[in-house]
Amino acid sequence: MSELIKTLEAAQQMPGATSKCPEQTSVGKLLLNAWSAELALRIKPVCSDRDFLNASLNWSFPQAYFAVLFSARAVLAIDGIRIANPEVIESLLSRWATCGKYGPIYTQQGNPFADLIQHRLTGGFKPQRLSGPEAAALHIKLTEKIHAVGIIHETYILNRMGSEAYRNLVDSLPDYLKNGFVGARATFLLSDD
Repeated sequence: MSELIKTLEAAQQMPGATSKCPEQTSVGKLLLNAWSAELALRIKPVCSDRDFLNASLNWSFPQAYFAVLFSARAVLAIDGIRIANPEVIESLLSRWATCGKYGPIYTQQGNPFADLIQHRLTGGFKPQRLSGPEAAALHIKLTEKIHAVGIIHETYILNRMGSEAYRNLVDSLPDYLKNGFVGARATFLLSDD
């Protein structure tokens, strides 16, 4: 993680960054945005209607993009780095992946977030028409990727924030997050503590 800290410190020199020390509430708000986007991705109903599944892909990629974007912003904010510029954050994500912060699979893929970045503006991209099983498989793969990135980002935040503050953050969430995937992820992360 020391390499991540060096990258984060370098990010403070980028345009749009400030070195204000964040309050944990701003980290919490960014995580809430990330978790809300991830929840929207996760609650897509399983449906055999091909048209519905293809239409839902138009929503899935932007939701995945914003889940990653906001959790990356929370990683930066926990160290007092406030960057809202998506292009700067995308560049950092790419650099972190290249440096191995997301594990060997993502390092070998080049920029694993490239498929998400193209969906920053929802109007410019229309996914190809897929069969029901193909669309469902793509959705599952996308959800798994966001989950893996969430674990990595939230592990860093937990380590910087401390167990008690992280528990308090999760405990303050609405029940549907606290008792859902966020609570399950927090239990997993805190069990390694």
